[in-house]
Amino acid sequence: MRDGRGIREMLAWAGISIVNALPLGLGATVAINLRVLANIVKDYGECVDLSQTTLLQTILSYFKSRYSITKPCIKILSQIPSSSGLKSSSAVAIAIIKAITQRYNVYEPNIPQLAAELSKLAGVSFTGALDDAAAAYYGGMVFTDNTNMRVIRVCDVNDDLSVAVLIPSGVNRPRIDINEMRRYSSVFQSIFERALQGDVYNAMTLNGITIARILYKGFEEVAVKALKLGALAAGVSGNGPALFAVFREGDEGPFVELFSEHGKVLIARFVRLGEGM
Repeated sequence: MRDGRGIREMLAWAGISIVNALPLGLGATVAINLRVLANIVKDYGECVDLSQTTLLQTILSYFKSRYSITKPCIKILSQIPSSSGLKSSSAVAIAIIKAITQRYNVYEPNIPQLAAELSKLAGVSFTGALDDAAAAYYGGMVFTDNTNMRVIRVCDVNDDLSVAVLIPSGVNRPRIDINEMRRYSSVFQSIFERALQGDVYNAMTLNGITIARILYKGFEEVAVKALKLGALAAGVSGNGPALFAVFREGDEGPFVELFSEHGKVLIARFVRLGEGM
């Protein structure tokens, strides 16, 4: 993708959870068309202050150490609300790595794995979130073993489905206790196996409602209301606080009305495999 000046912009996608990887290390994510664009520019007035985040400092340190690339001026445009459970950190990491490798003509054999390893090194993810990084990079639907940094399966998705996303007002993500999450590993093993066997929307719902029960009192009720309105899947994405409802394209009215009672509503759609690459 090029901007109005012909500069090549590198794109990455947001995502919603099919299976949260924290309890077990096995995760699955589907890409949605909220996007991050990154490119290398000459005007330092357009640069983001990369020193402000540990993840971006870690990415720059990697490219400086491995390729002697110093202080690239990176411009970032993001549609993804941060710290919401919509995989913004992974998407930003993917977009930046793509922009640097393209601009400086360096070859990285596995950009999603690199993004995940750097995320883990930076301490912004317990597992590295390879599922999120791979969905941000490839689009489609991705199943991963984050513990062993392995992509299990990448699948295409239906493009006739839409997603309502709720960013709740006045709700912050609670502190995540990884040991508490791992107590539910058997539950998430079952959910992951269900998703991998093709029962994706029921798996998304079981995952999203289970996370709501663990982390957010009251969110389960909103998800159940969305299901009663006909959602194919609903629940909390990632570690929240964003909630989502998946539905047939054009049927957004009832979900917008429901979610609008609780905060900001975004409408997105699933991203086909390879879209925007």
